[in-house]
Amino acid sequence: MHSGYPIMCHLDSVKELVNIKHMQVNGLWGPIHELGHNQQRAGWEVLPHTTEATCNLWSIYVHEKVLGIPRVRAHEELQMQRCKKRINHYLGKGAQLNDWNVWTALETYLQLQEAFGWEPFIQLFYEYQTKSNIPTDNPSKMNLWSEKFSMQVKKNLVPFFVAWSWPIKGEVSKKLASLPNWDKNPMKKM
Repeated sequence: MHSGYPIMCHLDSVKELVNIKHMQVNGLWGPIHELGHNQQRAGWEVLPHTTEATCNLWSIYVHEKVLGIPRVRAHEELQMQRCKKRINHYLGKGAQLNDWNVWTALETYLQLQEAFGWEPFIQLFYEYQTKSNIPTDNPSKMNLWSEKFSMQVKKNLVPFFVAWSWPIKGEVSKKLASLPNWDKNPMKKM
């Protein structure tokens, strides 16, 4: 499969798209992943790192909210032991942004989602649709996202993003310093 309008697939994959019973039992990862690509926007994508990561936010949302399938069953890469191993491997190699992609990049967003729910994402994605003057370089986009997400949840998320090797600028750190610390930051335990 690949994204297109709305997606392209071989005839063998049609059962995933039209058979409700099949969807409820096996999930719908492939098609929703591809539809997720159609939802990605340049303003909050960190290319090439998040190309195959943030599209999966929609896969997880649809599995959990529409199909009632928990993420650990929706895709084997979302099982707890794999997530922990992936994060530990990333941190063990020195948390280099070059290694922050696909499932590792998705972990960053999922830790935020697990802590704060889907609503901050929904609000930010809506805001980004109408926002102008969005920076085009990755560091500025990452700083804008960390600032916007922090303001959305009313927590200083700078230590969280820094642990993931996001290049947070001093002025963003200062701006967010007045917000309460995120005491449950999962990256503090790592």
